[in-house]
Amino acid sequence: MKHLLVAFALLLAGCGPSSTKTGQQPDAETLDAPFTLPYTLSAPAENVTLPKELKEISGLTYYKDDKLLCVQDEEAVVYVYDTKKKKVVQDFGFGGYGDFEGIEYVNDEVYVLESNGNLFRFKPESTQIGRTQMGLPAKTEVEGLGYDPKTKRLLIAVKKGGGPSSDKAVYSFDLRNKAVFKDMSLNDDQLKGAGINPKDYKPSGIAVHPITGEWYILTSVGKRLLITNRQAKIIYSEPLDPNLFRQPEGICFAPNGDLYIASEGDGKKGYILTFPYKK
Repeated sequence: MKHLLVAFALLLAGCGPSSTKTGQQPDAETLDAPFTLPYTLSAPAENVTLPKELKEISGLTYYKDDKLLCVQDEEAVVYVYDTKKKKVVQDFGFGGYGDFEGIEYVNDEVYVLESNGNLFRFKPESTQIGRTQMGLPAKTEVEGLGYDPKTKRLLIAVKKGGGPSSDKAVYSFDLRNKAVFKDMSLNDDQLKGAGINPKDYKPSGIAVHPITGEWYILTSVGKRLLITNRQAKIIYSEPLDPNLFRQPEGICFAPNGDLYIASEGDGKKGYILTFPYKK
């Protein structure tokens, strides 16, 4: 596939004010006092164990009819997980082996992200597989794929970049003109102001809230949930209990706002936590 030119359209964002404590969640830092997280991350409504095929689950996305699509980081296989039956009801392959780190279902097509930046595209159960080599900067490792319906762009969270500025970047892939942009970059002062050690900021998942449009960024290293707006302003940050979130790798929302977070097994079986949306 022809390399796509990367258009560096970095959105400017200033540092936020010092973090303050919220009354409802004493362990959480928020940069805007009016914001209240509409989830209780310490009390999932469900915690379901996944089969051995998904021990290394690395991404998930809402599919349809109470079903999620899941991918693991070694084999090119998509698993359909039924949230009502609490089991995998179908699977379909799209290639051989790789390091697959994100999945997103958009407009009847499945997109799967490889850690080197390759983006696979196909319809469920189709044998016609497209692959785009996005031409990200050298030595960039990505881990996390989301979709912003307002801009019609896939969001690509960088875990490790080729330079200091790339380490905190979110790229996007425009589905209309097939171009890659650099949508957001957080600086160290912003992260420190949100209670985050910049060395621990290595995103493992990203998702856009279907109702509010905010970007939810998950980090496995450091175990955090970070929320930003589209202007790269951090509006919320909360540490995750390592006993509950052993290795958080995937995040997605149902259309009604319910939140799903998947963790790798870390020596045990993988699992998915469900957090109801509190309007």
